[in-house]
Amino acid sequence: MRIAGLSDVGRVRARNEDAIGWDEPAAVAVLSDGMGGHPAGDVASRLAVDKVLESVGARAASRPWLSNEADMEGLLQEANGAVIDHAARHPECRGMGCTLVVAAFDGRHAVIGHVGDSRAYAFRDGGLEQLTVDHTAAQLAVEQELLSPEQARHSPERHQLTRAIGLENDVKVDVSRCRTGRGDLFLLCSDGLTDMVDDVDIADVLNDNGHDIDRSARVLPWLAMDRGGADNVSVVIVHV
Repeated sequence: MRIAGLSDVGRVRARNEDAIGWDEPAAVAVLSDGMGGHPAGDVASRLAVDKVLESVGARAASRPWLSNEADMEGLLQEANGAVIDHAARHPECRGMGCTLVVAAFDGRHAVIGHVGDSRAYAFRDGGLEQLTVDHTAAQLAVEQELLSPEQARHSPERHQLTRAIGLENDVKVDVSRCRTGRGDLFLLCSDGLTDMVDDVDIADVLNDNGHDIDRSARVLPWLAMDRGGADNVSVVIVHV
């Protein structure tokens, strides 16, 4: 498989609090978004991404990487611990947190782990499928039938996280598993993309560029910035 990605500060923010990374030989991609309004969001997101990749590398050195639910849960818990430990040693970072979404592949399956509102999508046969459910107050209101999905898309509560890396010692992680097929694309993205660009337009970009994931990884952030670029915007695309 091939992996490509891009992270941009956008048109409004003074600094980029997103972080991305991947390990092609281990078939793992990761993306994180620092919590806005909290200290050291950029530190939290970079720590989380680096810890995931460090943990993946350590596992790969002793045995082939196995993309299963237990490994994925462990990866995100280790990242959570790394952020908490850093904040405990650096008072200026206390209270920092971030989202985290990780995708791992074993040739026939993808395992997705996430905390927060950074998303994972699968694109196959011209259709875009959201694989994650946002951990936000707006999404919770949708599940309680207090808001419609369209209302949630524009609600101020869409940025109010109900879970995040770095805030609790034992964070609740969502893990899902799906089959993969030759030619499938998987997209990880921060809310800087999905706040500006709807799913239909994301699918159009992926469809128009086919397997040229380097171009798609450039075009999607450009499209978000063309529509305002109100937040940092980051994408990682995996071509199976």
